[in-house]
Amino acid sequence: IKVDQTDDEIIREEINEYVVTDAIRAHYTNIYEAYRETPNKPHEGIAIWVSGFFGSGKSSFAKMLGLSIANRTIAGESAAERFAQRTGDKKVQVLLKAIAEKIPTHAVIFDVSTDRGIRSGNQTLTEIMYGLFLQSLGYAKDLDLSELEIGLEEKGELARFEEEYRRLFKKDWATEKGKVAFALSEASRVLHSLDPETYSMADSWVKAVKNKADISPGKLAERATTLMKRRRPGQSLIFVVDEVGQFVARDVQKMLDLQAVVQNLGVKGRGKHWVVVTSQEK
Repeated sequence: IKVDQTDDEIIREEINEYVVTDAIRAHYTNIYEAYRETPNKPHEGIAIWVSGFFGSGKSSFAKMLGLSIANRTIAGESAAERFAQRTGDKKVQVLLKAIAEKIPTHAVIFDVSTDRGIRSGNQTLTEIMYGLFLQSLGYAKDLDLSELEIGLEEKGELARFEEEYRRLFKKDWATEKGKVAFALSEASRVLHSLDPETYSMADSWVKAVKNKADISPGKLAERATTLMKRRRPGQSLIFVVDEVGQFVARDVQKMLDLQAVVQNLGVKGRGKHWVVVTSQEK
């Protein structure tokens, strides 16, 4: 199972083939019950640590959890309904129906061991979680570009920026902003065109901001709340992060970073932001 595999047919096959043992069913039921109760009794205990030996099913457990809680539509079917049927348990079906109706949820699901930034060791877990969260909401993954988008959106000028980008470069910002090296310079040129008094040269903006944006666990929690209200109003948020154990192993700072993320999401999200991580036992 690859948690970041998003092809509908593959995911549907994974759900259809998933074997739900009595023990696994009990774990799901406990989590679903806790998740359903949180809006009525907000608390800071929003982290789930899935631990087990190699091949024990951690990744599949976490992926099914994220898909079912977020109730993602898979090949025209409700993931929650399909998974609930797979469990063959009426209680699970009732719980997932209640979650889908009362706690609509946005999920960010990824494997930390396959992300380039994490794999090379030059980004923190906070940075990678934030980048993927931004991307899942339709913002640029790059911090400098996303800060620009967030600021323009707050002022009601993002659509104007996108229109000017299309006029200058004959292409859409949404499809091009992933090419970061080019997008930074192109965005700077657009800002110069729109506001030459502030950005006197075509490269004024990019020179001023490049590599200046940063993110901390506290800011991640604040932005999660703000941006979810902006682009997913009324929804909760769940991060499903696979293979965290090997990422934080033997590195105190990385472990502290993960702890700080969980604590801040718990305190500032008041039960609306959850984190599920998996770890391999030695």
